[in-house]
Amino acid sequence: MRKQPQVTEQTRANLRQAFWELYVERPIEKISVREITDRAGYNRATFYLYYHDVYELLEDIESRLLDGLSRLVNERLLQGERLDFSQHMGVILLMAQEYRGYFEVLLGERGDPTFTRRFKEAVAPLLERFVLPADELTPQQAHVLLEFYLSGIVAAVSTWLSEPEPMSVESLIELIVREVLS
Repeated sequence: MRKQPQVTEQTRANLRQAFWELYVERPIEKISVREITDRAGYNRATFYLYYHDVYELLEDIESRLLDGLSRLVNERLLQGERLDFSQHMGVILLMAQEYRGYFEVLLGERGDPTFTRRFKEAVAPLLERFVLPADELTPQQAHVLLEFYLSGIVAAVSTWLSEPEPMSVESLIELIVREVLS
């Protein structure tokens, strides 16, 4: 007998939520499957129907966020003929703001370095297409400059999200355009 897809997804969502509540409190190494299932109201066997271990569960959360970011970049932001920094960065920031609780932790000091790398990989096509002057740089120069831009974006988003009362998306973009890009 197969379970209904809605029930399966709800179970996975409940396990993700229970895990996340624990993850924001302490490192992943100190989170047990038992704690997750107790918090979510399931038994351990149910957990293992969906995930191999807590690391796979974390990867599921990260992939859901980053797949959404990649779709946003590829299906929407790369479609134009030129970079509109305010619009493009604004869309990325609005997504980060919508999922603030996740992005703040995952891009922060306790975050997963793999998440930061994958975040950069999702945003890189924008910079490669619209920012880096391809004809004027050696591959090594392009690589260094791309990492410079991407690290700046990650640091700005992470710092912005970590503020108790972050400035508005519009104010952040205005600050960057005024002080960095002009």
